[in-house]
Amino acid sequence: MVQKIFGLGVGGTGIVSTLIIAGIFLKVFDINQWASDIAISGGLGIGIILGLLGIFAVAKRVIG
Repeated sequence: MVQKIFGLGVGGTGIVSTLIIAGIFLKVFDINQWASDIAISGGLGIGIILGLLGIFAVAKRVIG
């Protein structure tokens, strides 16, 4: 299952971009500030964790 979100000239696929874009939409259209904060921070948190795991995997291949 792939997450996709497109609308108003922006779009993305994957959980990180979907959470961030959905959070931005919720905040811009003033639908739910609490949910938008959770979505944006969750997307950023997952993105940072995946980035760190990627760096670790590359370093592991280079070193050993």
